[in-house]
Amino acid sequence: MSILAVTRREWTGRRNVLLLALGIGVIMVLGLYFEPDLKTAHEKASFMGVFSGTMLAWVIALMFGATMVSRDLEERRFGFLLNQPLHPAQIFLGKVLAGLGLALASGALASLPAVLLSGLWRQVGLRDVGSVLGVGLAGSLSLLLLFHAVSIQVRSRSLWLLLDLAAWVLFFGVVRWLSLRLIEAGAFPEMLHLWLVLLAGVTLGLGLAGYLQVAQGRTDLQWSHRWVSVTLASTLGLMLLVGAVDVAWVLKHRPPAVKAQPRSSRIH
Repeated sequence: MSILAVTRREWTGRRNVLLLALGIGVIMVLGLYFEPDLKTAHEKASFMGVFSGTMLAWVIALMFGATMVSRDLEERRFGFLLNQPLHPAQIFLGKVLAGLGLALASGALASLPAVLLSGLWRQVGLRDVGSVLGVGLAGSLSLLLLFHAVSIQVRSRSLWLLLDLAAWVLFFGVVRWLSLRLIEAGAFPEMLHLWLVLLAGVTLGLGLAGYLQVAQGRTDLQWSHRWVSVTLASTLGLMLLVGAVDVAWVLKHRPPAVKAQPRSSRIH
């Protein structure tokens, strides 16, 4: 048994999602036939294809992450995988790959009919396709890992949930304060860079928390929650430190924003 075997096992019970995604795409295309203006219909098809495909991929990733381990733990089925000759990293990566593959395939099937109808595939280049796939993949991975952690925390019904809530409230509160400091300095590109760095760091922390939940928590939901909580709290604290250092460096080295001078009311 390997990573791909775990992935195939996860896909077996959820393959009907692909049929649902294709059905959604067909329904959207049928709805466009009621548009009297052909040009408008094609423009709508382009937008609906990309937007609906991306949104569906994110929703599937969210739902998959919320059930990929926690439901097995509650139903006492997770021990089957742990008793196989598999490393915990193989189990976790197999499940994550299954979720990402299912999310991206569902998004592609939902958008395919609209994209083919609008002729969008003839107008975009590989760079545009790569950008859309990159956004879909990054969002799917972040949502999958986030809701995996949240599902473990919620299903355990532990008082550790208070630590989780406090950590997230503190994190978003400090990020808001750091963002306001950059806004006051007119450092909007730096603020976007800060958000991307924090998102990447938190996603890595979520991945580590998920692995430790499988490797150390194993079939104990309460113990899994503790590993997730401690890892996430440590990650959020580290990322706040990184963000504070980055903002301090930006404010120190960035030229002061030029404020617009008020016009004089006197006519010379």
